[in-house]
Amino acid sequence: MAINVNTVYTTVLSILNKEQRGYITPDEFNKTATQVQLEIFESYFEDLNQQLRVPQTDNEYANRQLNLDTAMSIFKTNGNTTSVPVGQVLTLALTAGGTGYTAQGANATTTSGTGTGLTLGTAILVPTFTISAGGTGYAIGQALATTYAGAGTNLTVNISAINNGVVTAVLINNPGLGYANGSVLTIVQAGSGGNATITLSSASNGTISGANVTSGGTGYTVGDVINVTGGGANATFSVSTINTSLYFLPPNNNHRIGTVIYKDETEIQRLDRNDFLQINKSQLTKPTTTFPVYLYEQATQGNSGALTGQSHIYVYPSSITNASDITVSYIRKPADVVWGFTIGDLGQYLYNSTSSTQFEIDDIEQNEVILKILAYSGIIIRDPQIVQAATQAVQTEEKNSKS
Repeated sequence: MAINVNTVYTTVLSILNKEQRGYITPDEFNKTATQVQLEIFESYFEDLNQQLRVPQTDNEYANRQLNLDTAMSIFKTNGNTTSVPVGQVLTLALTAGGTGYTAQGANATTTSGTGTGLTLGTAILVPTFTISAGGTGYAIGQALATTYAGAGTNLTVNISAINNGVVTAVLINNPGLGYANGSVLTIVQAGSGGNATITLSSASNGTISGANVTSGGTGYTVGDVINVTGGGANATFSVSTINTSLYFLPPNNNHRIGTVIYKDETEIQRLDRNDFLQINKSQLTKPTTTFPVYLYEQATQGNSGALTGQSHIYVYPSSITNASDITVSYIRKPADVVWGFTIGDLGQYLYNSTSSTQFEIDDIEQNEVILKILAYSGIIIRDPQIVQAATQAVQTEEKNSKS
């Protein structure tokens, strides 16, 4: 049974307020509770490792290995992988920005090569401008229309700052199409004087300034010319890097991988790359579909880019390419704790179970959860006595549980 977030929150507040120690807000509690839950969750793995090395009692309720496994069981799950094929586009370089594009409509592509399926999320060149008149009666607003006597259309703005109804800061929301340098646009907002204007010092004309890969497709090669459809169909990119080895991605909520399984019946043996290189030298030991192996490695793209932080499953033999054939058992992380609330008539916080997310760790941890949150609360309200008392209580409880 999981721990009720409202029980923990009200208990913590009760203890803090008993001697007028201080107060923590719901946001502070949520962040602290999430951190505490994560600390306890991560401790399960080291605790289990320790208990696996010592004899256990035959009593089912006092068996520490069994109790730890039970506490971890809620986080055990399994799921399908996603395959990333050879020739998937990773990065591109803009070679021509073109004209007439909109951010929403310039996603599909064609290519001079054999690749298919690449789509892009494009960024459109933002016009530069000056506020030529601040107007009267304006308020902060988003996606406000503009009027213009010429042929330009669809440029919208966000008013980000005002001074007594006078516009003092504006951001372009949609650059629009068909404007010329020097165009004077009036910002339209209901209830205003309608007389604030901006003057364009450069126009966008729907020129693409960059793009991110939303779907990398398959079959591309470095140097392929990518044509962006829509607009004037004259924006192009060049493929800079592609994926060169097929791999599988574990489920998005994977925290610690367990067993990788082929066709729901064969466990795939995990190897380090050095071991794989050794067994791959001989026809007798090479991996087969009967005895497959895998490498589990992080992406090597570096500290930035779409692959950063990804974990890749490389399965051998390389004839295994279908993601539906590869499943994994794994441990997921607990969800962030949320004490949801509404505001009462007196401005007080009222618990709302609908918008709350309960603790996921077992209720046998409730005492430690409260003590650890109190220790963090002492730091938040700068009371070292609370920190000391709560920390000592946690240490005593942990010592007793392991002795």
